[in-house]
Amino acid sequence: MPKHIIILAVPGVQLLDVSGPLDVFAEANQQRGREVYKLSVMSVADPVIVSSSGARLLADLTLDAPLPDALDTFLIAGAPVLDNYLSDEKLHENICRWSHHAQRFGSVCSGAMLLAAAGLINGRRVTTHWTVAERLHQEYPQVSVEADAIFIADGELRTAAGVTSGLDLALNMVEEDLGRETALVVAAQLVMFFKRPGGQLQFSRHGQASLSGRSALQDVQRWVLNSLDQPHNVQSLATHMGISARHITRLFNQELNQSPAEWLEQQRVFYARQLLEAGELAVKQIAAECGFSSVDILRRAFVRQLSVTPSQYQKHHSS
Repeated sequence: MPKHIIILAVPGVQLLDVSGPLDVFAEANQQRGREVYKLSVMSVADPVIVSSSGARLLADLTLDAPLPDALDTFLIAGAPVLDNYLSDEKLHENICRWSHHAQRFGSVCSGAMLLAAAGLINGRRVTTHWTVAERLHQEYPQVSVEADAIFIADGELRTAAGVTSGLDLALNMVEEDLGRETALVVAAQLVMFFKRPGGQLQFSRHGQASLSGRSALQDVQRWVLNSLDQPHNVQSLATHMGISARHITRLFNQELNQSPAEWLEQQRVFYARQLLEAGELAVKQIAAECGFSSVDILRRAFVRQLSVTPSQYQKHHSS
């Protein structure tokens, strides 16, 4: 029998969170020449779902429908308006009902917030869109959020980072179910990476933190950002503030939840990203402009923060 896959789409859903995974599974059907996957869209109540773009979906079933005899996968798609549903206990009960019935369950993009609100992912490893990851961590500290991951498989739980990463997640499930060769052909037909290079934080625009903390801390942040090519370190930042290295480390941890060294590397990498995107300087020049003593140290910082090398980043993001 075909594997039944249901995607729940709340009103205001991001259309690609639904259509992206569905197209991957549909292409797998095409490649196998038969219905390997039975695909259904579920609504909360009204069968007509108006997406965030205004396009309308016609659901195959509603959330309060009877459970089928067998269900392979139940996924929740993300939506910009998902906050409207985070306190709906009846909705949470139904989400739990379908998730517990499925062989696999999970989310695409911000749909992870609904899983968390329903209490389904406590103690589990998940990912979600980079703009939501910190909020998910703060509001549901019992959930282990991996902000850089494109997708995560944790037992029967599947979560995808954001929007197009729903395709990556679906492709991974095709590989699980039908093997590597079929997944490779599906990826080729959809002109997508079989394994996307790096994590999702390479797309994040959160790299350069806004000035924060007490005024003295903002002053040293402003000073550093205006002179990133200089050999700043924890001691030079402390000297600028007229305090000890231990004291400034304590202030950064209290105010920014990171050490001065972590903050400094983050700013240098973000500036390097801007220069790489512009494509006007060689990587060696960019390293010097950003205060890295060598290209190798720049490369290691890039891999540590973004899971890609500067050359890979420039290849995919340069103008």
